[in-house]
Amino acid sequence: MSRMLLFSVLAVALMGAPAQAQMMGRAPDPDLNKDGKVTLAEFRKSQTDAMLEAFDKNRDDKITRAEFKPMEDMARRFGGAGGAGRVAEIWTRLDANRDGVITRAEIEAGADRRFAASDADKDGILDRAELTSLRQSRPRGRP
Repeated sequence: MSRMLLFSVLAVALMGAPAQAQMMGRAPDPDLNKDGKVTLAEFRKSQTDAMLEAFDKNRDDKITRAEFKPMEDMARRFGGAGGAGRVAEIWTRLDANRDGVITRAEIEAGADRRFAASDADKDGILDRAELTSLRQSRPRGRP
């Protein structure tokens, strides 16, 4: 993984979700069909594809701790122990069954939770305002 891509992915993870890092200019656009609104399917796909593209080196739809280690190393290099701790929290949150592997299903479940929490009007769509709120709602220093 190139250093720029790794740094971009680190920024994404430290912000909590790929969609939240769009304002940094490097995250995937979850509006896959460019209609101005994001469905759960679009959000799930953009989140999952971004994580797997960044970390799943052998393309088996799973991220091992070894595949995730460059993220931890980068976080430690740029954020010290606090950065490494935030990345460890991300791993723990995503590895829901604690088997040491993050699967496509676990990434999708995380995306589903973020989507539900961000869909303020519960219409099944994230509009521009809800996406902006999603990006801005993460407290500083928290994944």
